[in-house]
Amino acid sequence: MEIILSNLPENLEVDEKLSDTVKEAVKKVGQLYALDNAEVSITFTDNEHIHEINREYRKVDRPTDVISFALNEGDEPNIEGEIPVNMLGDIIISVEKAIEQAGDYGHSIRREIAFLTVHGMLHLLGYDHIEEADRVEMRKEEDFVMEQLGISRDYKGVNFFEIKHFKSNFVAVIGRPNVGKSTLINSLIGQKIAIMSDKPQTTRNKIMCVLTTDNEQVIFLDTPGIHKPLHKLGEYMVKAAEGTLKEVDAILFVVDATEDLGGGERYIMERLQATKKPVILIVNKLDLIDRQSVLPIIEKYTKAYDFAGVVPISAKEKMNLDSLLAELNKYLPEGPQYYPADTVTDQPERLIAAEMIREKVLHLTRDEIPHAIAVDIEEMKSRANDKVYIRATIYVERESQKGIVIGKRGALLKEIGALARKDIETMLGSKTYLDLWVKVKKDWRDRSNVLRELGFRD
Repeated sequence: MEIILSNLPENLEVDEKLSDTVKEAVKKVGQLYALDNAEVSITFTDNEHIHEINREYRKVDRPTDVISFALNEGDEPNIEGEIPVNMLGDIIISVEKAIEQAGDYGHSIRREIAFLTVHGMLHLLGYDHIEEADRVEMRKEEDFVMEQLGISRDYKGVNFFEIKHFKSNFVAVIGRPNVGKSTLINSLIGQKIAIMSDKPQTTRNKIMCVLTTDNEQVIFLDTPGIHKPLHKLGEYMVKAAEGTLKEVDAILFVVDATEDLGGGERYIMERLQATKKPVILIVNKLDLIDRQSVLPIIEKYTKAYDFAGVVPISAKEKMNLDSLLAELNKYLPEGPQYYPADTVTDQPERLIAAEMIREKVLHLTRDEIPHAIAVDIEEMKSRANDKVYIRATIYVERESQKGIVIGKRGALLKEIGALARKDIETMLGSKTYLDLWVKVKKDWRDRSNVLRELGFRD
């Protein structure tokens, strides 16, 4: 089986792994359909050029993933010596479209490119999918060939084809409680995912947020603030934060510009010494201090730790975030796009909804119920008219706390529900009916079995 590979335009860069996948797929079709003396031309292109070809030759005004041009049946075979060479025709594949579809379908570029090659080869052999019966027959053949290749149609896997110069990395966002880590995450990705509160120790789970641009993908792990634990929940939170440092490629250490460097910050920097990962110091809340105060603050921290970089910002006002990303980009290696471009978090909607409810409780109860609050989504399902029904239980530790959360004649609970529903509807993109209940679980923060029931696991 002879294979001629080319690029259109000529300056289109194609990864060698991609070419090997195409060759493997063509040869497998050749073996299965006895095409020993056949020759096929494979051209890699982009959406713009395949759009032009579609317009000119097929009267189709859009880019497609693959086009096949079979030779006319009446053409004479090409003779090289005494061996006739069967010229099957040309296959044109849009690499750009293949990358898009791999992301849409949630499988690897390797699977997508292999499938498009097989699809194009079968077209050259006379298979079609215009009529329903022909489409079913062609699909069976495609499945058969892909199975022989060892890549089934429901193949899920890492994106094996690395886009040229694309960067990716896992980054931990760490710091003392209440320095603005969650606000920073939400500002970077442009929507609310991490819970925000002016009370410390708000974030309890590592919430992964994903920022994707044309050239890079940064996966942020928003961690609980490192602090001296006062109960089993606190121990879980600190363990989760410190464990995150082992899982990432770079670290953003966020500090509060309005607070002096103290024992808490030094405790964290001691933990960072053992990581041997690049650490960027993020001096947050720039909007709350005199600009002349910034340099002395930075000097204190850089004397205490050898940071890879320093960026002063205001997460709340979205000041200097571009500089932060530019600095972080220096430490991002080339790598694959781990998540589809529209992914912003790996957390289930139920967990995010629970966090949004908890945020409103913390905000409205202020100092009356510091952190004796947990929220469990017991039911979440779609109903008629595209409305989502959510039944959630707010757990407190004392009967007196239950009364505070409910409020006089249920007024506070209604306000919690109204505010939380707005955020949840924005997240889900649909109307939501929020059914809130308040229950007492005595001393739940110190009961390991209850913590496990509420999703707090080592």
